Formats: sequence, C-alpha cells, structure tokens
Amino acid sequence: MLKIPKKIQYVLSSLQKSGHKAYIVGGCVRDMLMGKTPHDFDITTSASTDEITALFKKTIPTGLKHGTITVLIENEPIEVTTFRTEADYLDHRHPETIKFVDNLAEDLSRRDFTVNAIAYNENKGIIDLYKGRADIKNKILRCVGNPEARFTEDALRILRLFRFASTLQFGIEENTLNAALKMAYLLEIISSERILSELKKAVIGENIKVFSPLINSGALKFIKIENLPDFKIINHLKTENLRLFAFLYFASSDLEQTLNILKASNSFKNYCYALKELLSLPVPKNKVDIKRLLGKYGTQILEDYFKIYEIISNENTSALNTILNEITSNNEPYLIKHLEINGRELEALGYKGSEIKEKLELLIEKVIENPNLNQKENLKAILTNTA
Repeated sequence: MLKIPKKIQYVLSSLQKSGHKAYIVGGCVRDMLMGKTPHDFDITTSASTDEITALFKKTIPTGLKHGTITVLIENEPIEVTTFRTEADYLDHRHPETIKFVDNLAEDLSRRDFTVNAIAYNENKGIIDLYKGRADIKNKILRCVGNPEARFTEDALRILRLFRFASTLQFGIEENTLNAALKMAYLLEIISSERILSELKKAVIGENIKVFSPLINSGALKFIKIENLPDFKIINHLKTENLRLFAFLYFASSDLEQTLNILKASNSFKNYCYALKELLSLPVPKNKVDIKRLLGKYGTQILEDYFKIYEIISNENTSALNTILNEITSNNEPYLIKHLEINGRELEALGYKGSEIKEKLELLIEKVIENPNLNQKENLKAILTNTA
C-alpha cells in the first residue's frame, strides 16, 4: 500500500464518495514505487470538470479544454483531470480532438511511458496495465503502445524520454530508442523554451550520457548541439547552471548561437559568456589577479570558474578559493565603489566628465595592488602625483 498524503487522500475520497472513480496517476506513483517522495500529485477521475468544480469549495479552471481543474485544499493546489482520450495531433504536439471518458484504461492508453502509466488508490490498489512496475524494477523506459505513434503525436516526448533516462538513471528499451531517433527530426517544431526547459532538467541527472545517441544522430544540429561533451566533467559539477553551461559549452559548435536559438535569458547568456571567456584566459596566480577578475565577473561566476577549471585541468584550485574567500570575508577593495573617495569628491577637486571615470579606474587599480592606499588622503596624493 502506498502512503498518500492526507490532502490528496481527501480529494480522492471526496470524489469516490460522490460516486466517481479517482486515482493518483503518473509520475507520483512512479516515484513512490521507487521509494521517492513525489514533488506533486496528479489525480485522474471519471468526474467531469463541472462535477469537480461543484464538489470542492475552492477551484481554479486551469485547463478546461483538457479536463483539468486545480482544487485548492488549504491553499495547496492539486490538479484533478477527467479521464480522456486524445487524437489528431496535427502539429505533432497538441491534440486537436479530446474525448472525455469514464474508463481509466482508455486514459492510461494515451500516456507516454509505461512507468508513467500506473494508477493507484487505496480501494483498488495499483492499476498497472502496461507492466510499468516491471520496467521500474528493470530500470527501463518503454513507450505505451507503438513508440513511433507516441512520438509522432507529441514530439516533446522524445526529449522527455532522454530527460527521464538521465534523471531516473534508466536505460531505454531498444524499440523505443530506435523510434525516438527515427522521429527526432520532429524536435525542430518544438518551441525553444520547452527544449531549454527539458535540457535544464536533464543535465541534473547522473545519466546525462544517455544523450549520446541523440547527439550522434545529428538530431540536435538545429540548435548547434553537434559534439559529444565529456560527461564525466558534467557529472562532477553540482549546480544546474554550471552543469547546463558545461553541457552547452562542450556540445555546441557555436555557444552564442545555441543560446540565441534556445532563447536563453540574458542573465544565463551573460553567465555562459563570462565562463567561456574566463576559460580562455590565463589562470590567476595571486590576489591581485583574482581581484581584477572579481571586479569584472563577480564572486559567483569566479567560484563556478574555479570549479569547472579544476575538473577540466585536473589542477587543485583550493589555494585560489582560499584567496577569494579572504578577499570577500575581509571586505578587501576591488571595485570603484569600494574606494574611500567618490566621483562627487573628484568633481569638487576640479575633475570633469570622462576624466572622473578615468581617475577612479586609476585609483582602484592602485588600491587593488596595495589596499593600504585606500584612504582619502592617500588617494588624493596619487591624483596629485599623476596629474
């Protein structure tokens, strides 16, 4: 018996007491069978959207077209969806025809992979029509029904296949893999935002090397992903941003173009450009070098640079990290705003326009080399001596 949280069980019980069938379904059941705690729960039911809405006090019509109502229980959102079948995926992504049914078996038949096509409630137990439990036990991803049909219906399932294989650390059943590679040309119709979202989720997985056949097939050339990255490097990195950068940095034939095609945020683009630039520069040797880099790139990017450089070069960066920590913990000056004199004071001394910026840059450079100079009189003396 699976342990269902009280709020989820309340929704299930309420539906069942009103004469409807209701089950938790999909990823939540899969995760529980794997001994994991689900992040969220999906409920599938024979009740119509009107019946769901009438049954609960607080609801949001989040997806009426697809039969989905969000039920709020003590402000916790719980998605409840009417059993349905789908057909006519004219754009290889969204069904043109949705038919609501009262049969769980029909609903499960439309789902992507066997491990996501398992339903459960406390009365009926586990409903597993496609041997999803066996595939979980054997750590295999397999499509429900004909894999080519599943991927033709919704091309995003191809990326989801590789993402699940990465994050769950599962293998891919041969027919499913072959169908995914055969139909991978359809990925070009998927929105850039969805592709980037799937890649972000995938790179966190320890089995990211599962992407090798997809890259080797040339299916990702349209986003300039053409090279096999060193997956060992990626697996040594811990954060999503750094892992995604490493994947794109090594796999892309043109990082800037890849980021533009994927419509990455400006902040992530700048993060990637900064790390790429740092990896092309000589490694800092001392505190002065690190302060100069800090002034340009900031603490977080420099920390991430040290992490990825250490793995790429196999050189220990602990000494560099120690210096970086000394600078930040001791509040040592490395930015113009850290100077004990500012632009208004320079203006009062008679400096004007671009000359003020030029003098401030001169002063911070001197202070980076010798922090003891960061006193107002010393800084004025430097200006006098360089006049």
